[in-house]
Amino acid sequence: MTTTNETEALKTLAKLKVSPKFAWPTITLMVLSHAANIASWVMVIGGYWPAWVGLIINSISGYVMFTPAHEAIHRAAAQKSEHNDLILSIATFVAVPFGKGKLFRIMHMHHHRFANDPDKDPDHWMASSLWTMPLWGFWPFIYLINFMRNPEKLPNVAVSEIRRELIVAVVALTALFIWQPYVTLMLWLIPSYFSFFLMCLVFMVLPHYPHTGRQDENPNTTSLMRMGWEWLLTPVLMYQNYHLVHHLYPTVPFYRYGKVWKAREAYHRKHSGSMIIGPFDLGPKEQGDQARA
Repeated sequence: MTTTNETEALKTLAKLKVSPKFAWPTITLMVLSHAANIASWVMVIGGYWPAWVGLIINSISGYVMFTPAHEAIHRAAAQKSEHNDLILSIATFVAVPFGKGKLFRIMHMHHHRFANDPDKDPDHWMASSLWTMPLWGFWPFIYLINFMRNPEKLPNVAVSEIRRELIVAVVALTALFIWQPYVTLMLWLIPSYFSFFLMCLVFMVLPHYPHTGRQDENPNTTSLMRMGWEWLLTPVLMYQNYHLVHHLYPTVPFYRYGKVWKAREAYHRKHSGSMIIGPFDLGPKEQGDQARA
Protein backbone atom coordinates (compact mmCIF):
# COMPACT_ATOMS: atom_id res chain seq x y z
CA MET A 1 0.00 0.00 0.00
CA THR A 2 1.39 3.39 -0.95
CA THR A 3 1.38 6.20 1.58
CA THR A 4 -0.14 9.62 0.93
CA ASN A 5 3.34 11.11 0.49
CA GLU A 6 4.30 8.43 -2.02
CA THR A 7 1.06 8.97 -3.94
CA GLU A 8 1.75 12.70 -4.16
CA ALA A 9 5.33 11.98 -5.22
CA LEU A 10 4.11 9.72 -8.01
CA LYS A 11 1.67 12.39 -9.20
CA THR A 12 4.46 14.96 -9.28
CA LEU A 13 6.71 12.52 -11.11
CA ALA A 14 4.02 11.81 -13.69
CA LYS A 15 3.74 15.53 -14.46
CA LEU A 16 7.51 15.90 -14.77
CA LYS A 17 7.68 12.96 -17.17
CA VAL A 18 5.34 14.62 -19.67
CA SER A 19 7.44 15.84 -22.57
CA PRO A 20 7.12 19.53 -23.45
CA LYS A 21 5.97 20.44 -26.94
CA PHE A 22 9.47 21.82 -27.40
CA ALA A 23 12.14 21.72 -24.70
CA TRP A 24 13.32 25.30 -25.11
CA PRO A 25 16.32 25.05 -22.74
CA THR A 26 17.54 22.16 -24.90
CA ILE A 27 16.99 24.03 -28.16
CA THR A 28 18.64 27.14 -26.71
CA LEU A 29 21.75 25.13 -25.85
CA MET A 30 21.89 23.83 -29.41
CA VAL A 31 21.53 27.28 -30.96
CA LEU A 32 24.13 28.84 -28.65
CA SER A 33 26.58 26.01 -29.31
CA HIS A 34 26.29 26.38 -33.07
CA ALA A 35 26.54 30.17 -32.75
CA ALA A 36 29.74 29.87 -30.70
CA ASN A 37 31.20 27.46 -33.24
CA ILE A 38 30.40 29.71 -36.19
CA ALA A 39 31.68 32.79 -34.36
CA SER A 40 35.00 31.14 -33.60
CA TRP A 41 35.53 30.25 -37.27
CA VAL A 42 34.69 33.79 -38.37
CA MET A 43 36.87 35.42 -35.72
CA VAL A 44 39.88 33.15 -36.24
CA ILE A 45 39.80 33.27 -40.04
CA GLY A 46 39.32 37.04 -39.86
CA GLY A 47 42.38 37.36 -37.65
CA TYR A 48 40.49 38.72 -34.63
CA TRP A 49 41.20 35.75 -32.37
CA PRO A 50 44.21 33.47 -32.12
CA ALA A 51 43.48 29.89 -33.15
CA TRP A 52 43.93 28.55 -29.62
CA VAL A 53 40.97 30.64 -28.42
CA GLY A 54 38.80 29.13 -31.14
CA LEU A 55 40.07 25.67 -30.20
CA ILE A 56 38.92 26.12 -26.60
CA ILE A 57 35.54 27.58 -27.59
CA ASN A 58 34.83 24.84 -30.13
CA SER A 59 35.86 22.12 -27.69
CA ILE A 60 33.43 23.45 -25.10
CA SER A 61 30.62 24.11 -27.57
CA GLY A 62 30.99 20.59 -28.97
CA TYR A 63 30.72 19.14 -25.48
CA VAL A 64 27.67 21.28 -24.70
CA MET A 65 26.08 20.26 -28.01
CA PHE A 66 25.99 16.64 -26.88
CA THR A 67 23.23 17.45 -24.40
CA PRO A 68 20.69 18.49 -27.09
CA ALA A 69 21.71 15.42 -29.11
CA HIS A 70 21.36 13.20 -26.05
CA GLU A 71 17.96 14.69 -25.24
CA ALA A 72 16.75 14.11 -28.79
CA ILE A 73 18.01 10.52 -28.68
CA HIS A 74 15.66 9.96 -25.73
CA ARG A 75 12.75 11.84 -27.34
CA ALA A 76 13.02 14.41 -24.56
CA ALA A 77 13.67 17.46 -26.75
CA ALA A 78 10.11 17.61 -28.09
CA GLN A 79 6.84 15.70 -28.05
CA LYS A 80 6.84 14.55 -31.67
CA SER A 81 9.32 11.96 -32.93
CA GLU A 82 9.97 13.88 -36.15
CA HIS A 83 10.90 16.99 -34.16
CA ASN A 84 13.34 14.98 -32.05
CA ASP A 85 14.85 13.49 -35.21
CA LEU A 86 15.30 16.98 -36.66
CA ILE A 87 16.90 18.31 -33.47
CA LEU A 88 19.22 15.30 -33.36
CA SER A 89 20.29 15.87 -36.97
CA ILE A 90 20.91 19.59 -36.41
CA ALA A 91 22.89 18.87 -33.24
CA THR A 92 25.11 16.20 -34.78
CA PHE A 93 25.60 17.00 -38.45
CA VAL A 94 28.99 18.69 -37.92
CA ALA A 95 30.19 16.07 -35.43
CA VAL A 96 31.94 13.49 -37.61
CA PRO A 97 31.05 10.60 -37.60
CA PHE A 98 27.61 11.17 -36.01
CA GLY A 99 25.83 12.12 -39.24
CA LYS A 100 22.09 12.20 -38.58
CA GLY A 101 22.64 10.37 -35.30
CA LYS A 102 20.55 7.27 -36.03
CA LEU A 103 23.34 4.78 -35.34
CA PHE A 104 24.28 6.51 -32.12
CA ARG A 105 20.67 6.62 -30.94
CA ILE A 106 20.39 2.84 -31.29
CA MET A 107 23.79 2.20 -29.70
CA HIS A 108 22.91 4.48 -26.80
CA MET A 109 19.62 2.66 -26.32
CA HIS A 110 21.64 -0.54 -26.04
CA HIS A 111 23.67 1.12 -23.30
CA HIS A 112 20.48 1.85 -21.35
CA ARG A 113 19.04 -1.60 -21.92
CA PHE A 114 22.26 -3.41 -20.97
CA ALA A 115 23.94 -0.85 -18.69
CA ASN A 116 27.22 -2.17 -17.23
CA ASP A 117 26.90 -5.56 -18.91
CA PRO A 118 30.48 -6.31 -20.06
CA ASP A 119 29.25 -8.17 -23.14
CA LYS A 120 26.30 -6.06 -24.30
CA ASP A 121 26.81 -2.48 -23.08
CA PRO A 122 28.61 -0.68 -25.96
CA ASP A 123 30.17 1.81 -23.51
CA HIS A 124 31.48 -0.71 -21.02
CA TRP A 125 34.84 -1.89 -22.33
CA MET A 126 36.14 1.63 -22.82
CA ALA A 127 34.43 3.61 -20.06
CA SER A 128 34.98 1.03 -17.31
CA SER A 129 38.77 1.32 -17.41
CA LEU A 130 40.92 4.35 -16.76
CA TRP A 131 43.64 2.73 -18.88
CA THR A 132 41.61 3.46 -22.01
CA MET A 133 41.59 7.20 -21.28
CA PRO A 134 43.56 8.19 -24.44
CA LEU A 135 40.82 6.54 -26.51
CA TRP A 136 37.94 8.43 -24.91
CA GLY A 137 38.20 11.14 -27.54
CA PHE A 138 37.60 8.56 -30.26
CA TRP A 139 34.54 6.80 -28.81
CA PRO A 140 32.16 7.65 -31.72
CA PHE A 141 34.62 6.08 -34.16
CA ILE A 142 34.84 2.99 -31.97
CA TYR A 143 31.03 2.78 -32.04
CA LEU A 144 31.23 3.07 -35.82
CA ILE A 145 33.95 0.42 -36.21
CA ASN A 146 32.05 -2.04 -34.03
CA PHE A 147 28.93 -1.50 -36.11
CA MET A 148 30.70 -1.89 -39.46
CA ARG A 149 32.26 -5.16 -38.26
CA ASN A 150 28.88 -6.63 -37.29
CA PRO A 151 26.10 -4.63 -38.98
CA GLU A 152 23.69 -7.56 -38.66
CA LYS A 153 23.47 -6.86 -34.92
CA LEU A 154 21.66 -3.59 -35.72
CA PRO A 155 19.29 -4.47 -38.57
CA ASN A 156 17.46 -1.13 -38.24
CA VAL A 157 20.55 0.76 -39.42
CA ALA A 158 21.41 0.61 -43.12
CA VAL A 159 25.13 0.31 -43.85
CA SER A 160 24.60 2.25 -47.09
CA GLU A 161 23.15 5.20 -45.15
CA ILE A 162 26.12 5.30 -42.78
CA ARG A 163 28.53 5.13 -45.73
CA ARG A 164 26.78 8.04 -47.44
CA GLU A 165 27.07 10.13 -44.28
CA LEU A 166 30.78 9.29 -44.02
CA ILE A 167 31.39 10.19 -47.66
CA VAL A 168 29.73 13.58 -47.17
CA ALA A 169 31.83 14.16 -44.04
CA VAL A 170 35.07 13.20 -45.78
CA VAL A 171 34.31 15.48 -48.74
CA ALA A 172 33.50 18.41 -46.43
CA LEU A 173 36.57 17.83 -44.30
CA THR A 174 38.83 17.52 -47.37
CA ALA A 175 37.46 20.75 -48.83
CA LEU A 176 38.09 22.57 -45.56
CA PHE A 177 41.62 21.21 -45.40
CA ILE A 178 42.37 22.40 -48.91
CA TRP A 179 40.97 25.84 -48.05
CA GLN A 180 42.23 26.31 -44.49
CA PRO A 181 44.39 23.37 -43.30
CA TYR A 182 45.67 24.94 -40.07
CA VAL A 183 42.31 26.40 -39.10
CA THR A 184 40.56 23.10 -39.81
CA LEU A 185 43.02 21.29 -37.58
CA MET A 186 42.65 23.83 -34.77
CA LEU A 187 38.90 24.45 -35.01
CA TRP A 188 37.52 21.07 -36.04
CA LEU A 189 39.79 18.06 -35.59
CA ILE A 190 41.46 18.87 -32.27
CA PRO A 191 38.27 20.30 -30.69
CA SER A 192 36.40 17.17 -31.81
CA TYR A 193 38.81 15.01 -29.83
CA PHE A 194 38.47 17.14 -26.70
CA SER A 195 34.67 17.34 -27.05
CA PHE A 196 34.33 13.58 -27.43
CA PHE A 197 36.72 13.08 -24.51
CA LEU A 198 34.55 15.26 -22.26
CA MET A 199 31.40 13.51 -23.44
CA CYS A 200 32.89 10.14 -22.53
CA LEU A 201 34.13 11.38 -19.16
CA VAL A 202 30.90 13.12 -18.13
CA PHE A 203 28.26 10.82 -19.65
CA MET A 204 29.95 7.40 -19.58
CA VAL A 205 32.77 7.20 -17.04
CA LEU A 206 31.91 9.35 -14.02
CA PRO A 207 28.19 8.45 -13.84
CA HIS A 208 28.80 4.68 -13.77
CA TYR A 209 32.20 4.07 -12.18
CA PRO A 210 33.15 1.32 -11.34
CA HIS A 211 30.48 -0.07 -13.72
CA THR A 212 29.34 -2.98 -11.56
CA GLY A 213 25.59 -2.39 -11.10
CA ARG A 214 23.86 -4.07 -14.03
CA GLN A 215 20.53 -3.06 -15.52
CA ASP A 216 19.29 -6.65 -15.66
CA GLU A 217 20.03 -7.17 -11.97
CA ASN A 218 18.88 -3.92 -10.35
CA PRO A 219 18.02 -0.76 -12.34
CA ASN A 220 18.34 1.30 -9.15
CA THR A 221 22.08 0.66 -8.95
CA THR A 222 23.29 1.17 -12.53
CA SER A 223 24.48 4.76 -12.12
CA LEU A 224 25.44 7.37 -9.55
CA MET A 225 24.00 10.41 -7.83
CA ARG A 226 26.73 12.96 -7.22
CA MET A 227 25.46 15.01 -4.26
CA GLY A 228 26.86 18.38 -3.21
CA TRP A 229 28.27 21.44 -4.98
CA GLU A 230 25.27 21.41 -7.31
CA TRP A 231 25.74 25.11 -8.05
CA LEU A 232 29.00 24.17 -9.82
CA LEU A 233 28.62 20.56 -10.92
CA THR A 234 25.12 20.83 -12.37
CA PRO A 235 26.12 23.27 -15.15
CA VAL A 236 29.65 21.88 -15.62
CA LEU A 237 28.43 18.28 -15.87
CA MET A 238 25.32 19.27 -17.82
CA TYR A 239 23.09 17.80 -15.07
CA GLN A 240 24.82 14.40 -15.26
CA ASN A 241 25.54 14.60 -11.53
CA TYR A 242 21.89 13.38 -11.53
CA HIS A 243 22.69 10.50 -13.87
CA LEU A 244 20.81 7.98 -11.73
CA VAL A 245 17.65 10.00 -12.37
CA HIS A 246 18.35 9.89 -16.10
CA HIS A 247 18.66 6.10 -16.14
CA LEU A 248 15.52 5.59 -14.07
CA TYR A 249 13.49 8.12 -16.07
CA PRO A 250 15.28 8.49 -19.44
CA THR A 251 12.54 10.50 -21.18
CA VAL A 252 12.58 13.29 -18.56
CA PRO A 253 14.25 16.49 -19.90
CA PHE A 254 17.64 17.07 -18.32
CA TYR A 255 16.65 20.36 -16.68
CA ARG A 256 14.00 18.53 -14.62
CA TYR A 257 16.37 15.98 -13.06
CA GLY A 258 16.64 17.89 -9.78
CA LYS A 259 12.86 18.16 -9.41
CA VAL A 260 12.43 14.46 -10.16
CA TRP A 261 15.01 13.57 -7.54
CA LYS A 262 13.27 15.70 -4.93
CA ALA A 263 9.84 14.33 -5.85
CA ARG A 264 10.87 10.78 -4.93
CA GLU A 265 13.92 11.41 -2.79
CA ALA A 266 12.80 9.06 0.01
CA TYR A 267 12.27 6.23 -2.48
CA HIS A 268 15.58 6.86 -4.22
CA ARG A 269 17.52 7.00 -0.96
CA LYS A 270 15.96 3.71 0.12
CA HIS A 271 16.56 1.81 -3.12
CA SER A 272 19.65 3.58 -4.49
CA GLY A 273 21.41 4.71 -1.31
CA SER A 274 24.64 2.93 -2.25
CA MET A 275 24.78 4.98 -5.45
CA ILE A 276 24.80 8.36 -3.68
CA ILE A 277 28.35 9.72 -3.54
CA GLY A 278 30.11 12.96 -2.70
CA PRO A 279 30.62 15.68 -5.31
CA PHE A 280 34.21 14.74 -6.08
CA ASP A 281 34.20 11.00 -5.38
CA LEU A 282 35.11 8.72 -8.27
CA GLY A 283 32.64 6.05 -7.21
CA PRO A 284 31.05 4.41 -4.15
CA LYS A 285 33.78 4.02 -1.56
CA GLU A 286 33.31 0.32 -0.94
CA GLN A 287 33.14 -0.59 -4.62
CA GLY A 288 35.80 1.93 -5.51
CA ASP A 289 38.22 0.45 -3.00
CA GLN A 290 37.63 -3.02 -4.42
CA ALA A 291 38.16 -1.77 -7.95
CA ARG A 292 41.46 -0.16 -7.04
CA ALA A 293 42.70 -3.15 -5.03
